[in-house]
Formats: sequence, structure tokens, C-alpha cells
Amino acid sequence: MPKIVAQIPDDIYRNINEEIKLGIFSDASEAVVSALKKAYARKSRTFLKWLMKKEGITEVEILKEFERIRR
Repeated sequence: MPKIVAQIPDDIYRNINEEIKLGIFSDASEAVVSALKKAYARKSRTFLKWLMKKEGITEVEILKEFERIRR
């Protein structure tokens, strides 16, 4: 896996260390990877919502399509 170096604010660094001490993450790398995955998932959802609005697609239409595909 490629590695990157990043500078983060002290308060975020303290939060990461606290979560490691609590056993939420095994190390800082795991915490950062988790945060990046969540951020990109949020970005993807935001883009899809924007695209649906732009194309005039409703949530009901999407759910009906999912139901049709499952059959």
C-alpha cells in the first residue's frame, strides 16, 4: 500500500491518540485510513445526491429500480 505523509492539527492528533488508548484503533495509521474512507464515502454520497437532483431522479424511483433489479 502506498504511504503518504501528512501534517495534522494538534487537537486531531490528540483525538487519534485518545482513540488508540481506548482501543478503538490499534494505531494512528488505522485511524487515518478509517477517516479517509469515511470522508470519501461522504463525498460520493454528496455527489450522487447532487446528480440525482440535477437529473430529476427521485428517491422513490431509485428504490423502485432497486426492487426491480432484485427480482
